[in-house]
Amino acid sequence: MTSLTMQAPVPARNGRGLSASTLKIIGCIFMVIDHIGVILLPDLLILRIIGRLSYPLFAYFIAEGCRYTRNKLKRFLLVLSMAVLCESVYWIMMGEPDGGILVNFCLSILLVYQVQAFKKSLAQKEFLNAALVLILFAASVAGVYGFVEHVLYVDYGFWGVLIPVWAILPDYKEGEAPACFKALSNRPVKLLFFAVGLLCLCISRGLFHNIQSYSLLALPILALYNGRPGRKGFKYGFYLFYPAHLVVLWGLAFLLEWL
Repeated sequence: MTSLTMQAPVPARNGRGLSASTLKIIGCIFMVIDHIGVILLPDLLILRIIGRLSYPLFAYFIAEGCRYTRNKLKRFLLVLSMAVLCESVYWIMMGEPDGGILVNFCLSILLVYQVQAFKKSLAQKEFLNAALVLILFAASVAGVYGFVEHVLYVDYGFWGVLIPVWAILPDYKEGEAPACFKALSNRPVKLLFFAVGLLCLCISRGLFHNIQSYSLLALPILALYNGRPGRKGFKYGFYLFYPAHLVVLWGLAFLLEWL
């Protein structure tokens, strides 16, 4: 009885705003508009501009997924399998590799996991292990840079791979943070870090000289995130939606060529 009365109440998460699943659906809508502009209506630049809002939404929730997943390997293999599927379909239809967004996110997830391992080792005062993970992370960042610049250029390049990493930097789960850093673990701070990463991407593409700058408009939408997962039935649907909608659009493109 005493332990119950002394326990601090856990504040309820705000029910207002938009859930993760709702924001992912919005991201899917922006993505479809973008790919309609790429595949069917390349002369309509407005479609590509609207499509710039999709990547930040998905990049943010890649970081969120890494935070909440119970099986890191399973999550990585799921994204990797979808990436291989999409690359295979693209190669068959276009005759060359694509380096699509899922390849981007596979690299992002590997870097995010290393950041999480570093923070956990630091919190547990395993300083030697933390130093080794930090060295591995630095080598991995260099490897990612070499891969996307000289082997397979992914959709959003090197800085695009790093955006989910920015989102995870101030994010600490219970037992993963020294006390002095726990105050940083809140959504406004996380969104601020994410915005810095997104700005780096826009600058790398030529700020105000490239349509990628319109991706900054996704930040007010992300600010509406209420921290709730939303509908759980969509978990795998989002991964399947990416290759499925591309097949449909490519099919329409080939059909229109025959008409």
